[in-house]
Amino acid sequence: MRLLFLMVLICVVSPTVRAQDAAPTPSKEHAYLAKIAGTRSGTMKVWPQGPTSDAMEFPFTETNTVVLGGNWVETEFQAGPYKGHGMNGYDPIKKKYIGTWANNMSPYLAVMEGTYDEAKHELTMFFNDIDPATNQPEKMKSVIKDVPGEPSTMTMYKKDDTTDDWVKSFVLTYEMKQK
Repeated sequence: MRLLFLMVLICVVSPTVRAQDAAPTPSKEHAYLAKIAGTRSGTMKVWPQGPTSDAMEFPFTETNTVVLGGNWVETEFQAGPYKGHGMNGYDPIKKKYIGTWANNMSPYLAVMEGTYDEAKHELTMFFNDIDPATNQPEKMKSVIKDVPGEPSTMTMYKKDDTTDDWVKSFVLTYEMKQK
């Protein structure tokens, strides 16, 4: 019985080991994601009552780690009481950036997809979410702007179903890294 188990284990593991040896080399899109590796901090500005109301500000920290052979960037984020965890990568078949996001303020997983505009230095990701306060679906968009020589920002928008406009809900402004 032990011999049979060992033979089955070898048959199952051997193809897996060979597949790992042939793992794809990360692309330039993966390298774009990897450039944020390390710990960053900044200010999170939130408009809980909408962008025309007073904003609340929180300091935040974000740690990004390149994982799984360079194909993914794992993010740990904290701003005030808010904590989140994400994974971002690039799908070479779809030719789209992809990601997930989970946080302590919602039981729902966000699954994102988007593109990078090199001319604008903007990564735009779209996803469907559930508003944890109302349990109603909402369309979301995040825009990460990374113009060289300027602080990077990430702006989150919600789609207003009545006007079809994208309404700003928060902005992260990253401190410039010292070279």
